[in-house]
Amino acid sequence: MIDLHLHLLPEVDDGSSSLEMTNAMLARLSAMGVTRVVTTPHLMQPLNHEYQLLVQTTLDTIRPLAVTHGLDIDLGYEHVLVPGLASRLQSGEQSTMAGSSAVLVELPFVGWPQHSESSLFALRVAGYVPILAHPERYVEVQKNPELAIVAGEQGAVLQLTSGSFAGVYGKAVERSARKLLDLAIDRDVVVVLASDAHSDGQRLTQVPAGIKWVRAHLAGGDAVVEWSTSVVPSLLLQSKPVPSFDQWVATTSPNRSTEDRESRASTRPPRWRRLFG
Repeated sequence: MIDLHLHLLPEVDDGSSSLEMTNAMLARLSAMGVTRVVTTPHLMQPLNHEYQLLVQTTLDTIRPLAVTHGLDIDLGYEHVLVPGLASRLQSGEQSTMAGSSAVLVELPFVGWPQHSESSLFALRVAGYVPILAHPERYVEVQKNPELAIVAGEQGAVLQLTSGSFAGVYGKAVERSARKLLDLAIDRDVVVVLASDAHSDGQRLTQVPAGIKWVRAHLAGGDAVVEWSTSVVPSLLLQSKPVPSFDQWVATTSPNRSTEDRESRASTRPPRWRRLFG
């Protein structure tokens, strides 16, 4: 498994508070079967030399710990999505995911900025793949999942947080995550699961419970987990095209793709009922 959204760097942002905590996080990740991580400190403004140096120095400090736990570690940033982000990246700002074309972006938890669609579009036109962080936690998406799903249909990857499926953030987020994953697979939207861990607390400890829910409750759940925790993040970090779930299954096990679609169709209520209650 690959975890491409978490905050491992001690005392850099609101993530790990100490080297000891980072070590505990790495140990737990390794025990869960994670083999590669991308640590993603928050970036709320253009990347300046001082912050870049702090991040790189801290990364160099924890890299030996990651190696000890059998983990490869790369650097990315969690951007606040702003209108000028695509231009900054085109101008040479080194803040993509492990130097790839993938860019992790987040929106406010309350409200849906008017520039969201145009800013995501600008990233795609510039050759980047926006990864929309934890959309299930956005209040507007909880009210209207189409905001995130349409963004996904237009080329964004939806990063759902594993712990959300286990109720770490409460029932509203849990329902939102489950709804988004179901809609995403149904409508060929690409999803990646990640921990967004900031410590060795619940966000991290409940990852297995969240993944267990996906395995148990989705048609082809084991395959969904493999696709969203290994296949998708690996391809993103290589700047390669990323298939939807059904596209991927069709290339690896055509019979299973048909069976999964039929199973989902047989258990899903009619579309009019999903839309209107």
